[in-house]
Amino acid sequence: MAEFLVITGPGASLGFRCAGVETLEVEESSDISGLLLGIQSDGKYGLVAMEENLLEKVSELTMKRLRKKGLPIIIPINLPKKWGEAEAGESPIVRLIRRAIGYQIKIKR
Repeated sequence: MAEFLVITGPGASLGFRCAGVETLEVEESSDISGLLLGIQSDGKYGLVAMEENLLEKVSELTMKRLRKKGLPIIIPINLPKKWGEAEAGESPIVRLIRRAIGYQIKIKR
């Protein structure tokens, strides 16, 4: 059975670890393309949640290779930097729609 992994920057994984989720902390300045390809080749994880700012640094070639196989499924997450702070990030749904239709739309809430 495939497992769940959360990849965060330094110090941001404590809440996930308290919940019993496997975590991996990486430096925010590092390129984690090789790490993701290694995770894919191991086949241990079926779902990987990672901070959006880390995912943005992954090369497009690596993302194509990950999508081609389909596993692990990668979910971008936004984590607040301070308690009570909500970071304004782009919704994954908006990003998915823009990628599918090639146009930015505004979603009213």
